[in-house]
This record gives sequence, structure tokens and C-alpha cells, in this order.
Amino acid sequence: MESGLICRGKGMVGSPLFLRFFLFLFLFFSLLCSSFANVEVFSKYDTVLRVNNNDTIDVNKSLTLKNVYEVGIVPGQIEFKIGKGTDGSISQLDVTEVYAVDQYHNPIKAQVRKSDDYSVIILDVYYPLLPGFEYTFDLFYTIKYEPGGIFFKSLHIPIRESTIPIKEGLYKVVLPDNYHFTFLNEESENVTLDDNTATWAIRDDLPKSIEFEYSFVPVKIANFKGSYVFWIIVNVLLLSFLVLEVRREIKKVKAKYE
Repeated sequence: MESGLICRGKGMVGSPLFLRFFLFLFLFFSLLCSSFANVEVFSKYDTVLRVNNNDTIDVNKSLTLKNVYEVGIVPGQIEFKIGKGTDGSISQLDVTEVYAVDQYHNPIKAQVRKSDDYSVIILDVYYPLLPGFEYTFDLFYTIKYEPGGIFFKSLHIPIRESTIPIKEGLYKVVLPDNYHFTFLNEESENVTLDDNTATWAIRDDLPKSIEFEYSFVPVKIANFKGSYVFWIIVNVLLLSFLVLEVRREIKKVKAKYE
């Protein structure tokens, strides 16, 4: 009887503990899931990247930040990370001359933190956003780079510099006058080309990056890099010239001993 009472006593005490533990786990995982849910997105992410003749690139981003959460938020600090050396590009990128303004042309506090691998642009956006409301602003900065080629130059640039998801937008690259695109990467199926301007349509974070090659030499065949085609043609011409010279010398030697 005594042991039975003890067992019943443990059951009565253990049940509330189990319920508390279950509720704790439920609340913990609920908070964990909500922390990974999208709170804000870029409903518009338009970028104009203008390549200059002095080895600099002027970047203008016209962005709209939207609150997709069920309660009001304050975005706080928004970071844009630009790699100093991107994959597929010989150039070392350095970010300078950063400034930002809101839709009323009021300045937004901006700062740049640099490491060995990245330049991080940080904007202070302490503007309350109710559910469904948006905040529009423009970001401007200049990228200095060292071109890797003599006749042909290439760049590989990630489109999403922030951890905030992108719903849609346009990414436009404008080359200097008298320059031409000689290669656009395979991820660029949704790109439109108009003379020295290429425009990519962005939707749901795709494409992840763009890669292009450009030159004042208008060489573009299918999806091959213009630099490869150019140097293949040059080597074929040189080889043909060499073969002709060898044949000419052979004919001279034969004529001499005939």
C-alpha cells in the first residue's frame, strides 16, 4: 500500500512537469521557426552598374524594403557585402564614395567596414514599418578595380549583397561607348542585350550572380568567351603564316638543287 501511494504520488507530480516541458519545447520551436521566417524583403531591387574608362564602376541601387511580418518592425542596420575578389574575376574590387538617400532625398547614415575579403556597406534605417508598408531609398557607391586583361576584361559580380531576400528587380550593366559585351554567362538566360547595355531580370533571388566579359574588339560567337575566340583566331593566323613561310623556304631549297 505504501509503495502504491508513492507511485501514485510520483504520477501526480510528474504529469504537470511533463506538460510544462512540452509547453517549453513548443514555445521554443515556435520562436525558433519565427526567427528564421522572412520579416522583410526587397520588393524592388533595381541596380544600374556603369563601367567607366578609368577603371571604376559607378553603382546606383534603387531599393524598396517591405515589411512582410504580421507586426510592425524597425529594420535597423542593413548590410551590403561586396567581395574584394569575386570568383571568375581577376580584378580586386574596392568600394569608395558611399552615400544613400531616402525617397525624399534626405541623407541616410552610411559607413563602410573593410576586411581582407569584403567591403561591407552599413546603412542605418531606423524607420518603423507597419505590416505591408514599404521604405524606398537609393544607394550610391563607386567600385575601383584593376582590369586583368589587355584587350578583354571580365567581371563576376554577386547580385544579392544583402541577406534580405529579393522578390524582383532589374540589374543593368552599361559599358563605355565603343565597348561591346563579348561573353555573358550561362546563368544569364533572362538577359536582354541592347548594344552596350545588358539587363538581367531578377525574381526570387535568381540569378545569384552575373558574369560578363567586354572589350573594344567586337568578338562574340555563341556562348564562347570572346577572348578565347580572338586568341584562337590570332594563333591560327600565325600558324598559317608560319606554315606558308616554311613551305616557301622548302620550295627555295628545292629550286636551288634542281
